[in-house]
Amino acid sequence: MSVPELTRHRLRASLLLACDRFAGSSEELCALDAAAGDGDLGATLATGFKAVAEKLPDLGEVSPGAMLVEVGNELARKAPSTIGTLLAWAHIMAGRELEGVEALSPADVATFFRSAQKAVSDRGKAKPGERTVLDAMFPSADAAECAASKGQDVIDIFRSAAAAAASGAEETTGMSPRHGRAGWIGERAKGKPDAGATAWAIYVSALADGVSLG
Repeated sequence: MSVPELTRHRLRASLLLACDRFAGSSEELCALDAAAGDGDLGATLATGFKAVAEKLPDLGEVSPGAMLVEVGNELARKAPSTIGTLLAWAHIMAGRELEGVEALSPADVATFFRSAQKAVSDRGKAKPGERTVLDAMFPSADAAECAASKGQDVIDIFRSAAAAAASGAEETTGMSPRHGRAGWIGERAKGKPDAGATAWAIYVSALADGVSLG
């Protein structure tokens, strides 16, 4: 099946699947976060995306960009934590970048990933290799841009981004954290993937599955 563009209806369905995926991944993400953080990342994202799932049906026929902004606004309200704030900002800035677009083309999907990554980079003041969510976000954005440049359709772009995000998250297993509480825990976090990077990988995988299912 080829999907030349991502309509608002398909985006909504994909986001709802992602919300459900976070509910099922809460314990896994909390366990990963406990190795280097407060141990509540999974619960925070499950709560935030539960609110997103409740909000999405009320958005009507808004554009994809406006939908992403609303996702970000809801995460900012209902997941007030470091990861919640970063993902909220990622969606808000990506949504603003895509303002007025009625359906996302392959290039627009690549823009979503790069804009989200840039928003987190700018706000979080981190870079790849520091064991953060960016270690999954950078590879997913790179993969999405590469796939779009090769003329791949929306499904293949999401699948490429999902595979890259998963690989990036796995690579954090050998990294030492440098930011926040994890920065002074240091070596204790090694041996397990970063919770934030894993969360992004889970999210992109769910979006890819949702786009594929239609």
